[in-house]
Amino acid sequence: MARWNMPVEPDELLYALKVGNAAALNQMPLAHTPGEGLEIVDEETGQVQTVHFADNAVNRFGVAIAREFDNLGSKFFSLMTRIGALMRLLEDERARPYVQLEGEFTKIRNAMIETMASFPITPEGFLDADQFFNQLDTIGEKRFD
Repeated sequence: MARWNMPVEPDELLYALKVGNAAALNQMPLAHTPGEGLEIVDEETGQVQTVHFADNAVNRFGVAIAREFDNLGSKFFSLMTRIGALMRLLEDERARPYVQLEGEFTKIRNAMIETMASFPITPEGFLDADQFFNQLDTIGEKRFD
């Protein structure tokens, strides 16, 4: 069974964010043609399901990450769960020292990504935000270079 909340390496999480963002912004070619579909394999049964997506930024983001981490179901699911949790945390006032807007883009300090990579989360992507920011503050460099 796929694990939705396994820890990942900080570099993998950062790489997944970059791959997803590039695809969402149409800055990279995708092997995926809209309407063609993406195959998802159930790790327990081996059953293959084909899913079709509309061509929009959110779907390009997810499909690119799925393709990049092909045959690593648990890794993909964990990365996407952690990315979702990270996006929700960016709305928290305590994230401000770790986030910088550059035009339309959001720059996130590596300390925040490193903390999210291994922080305990539920399969639904929920976490203890107080505990997250306490841990982040102990390791996090808040200034941007």
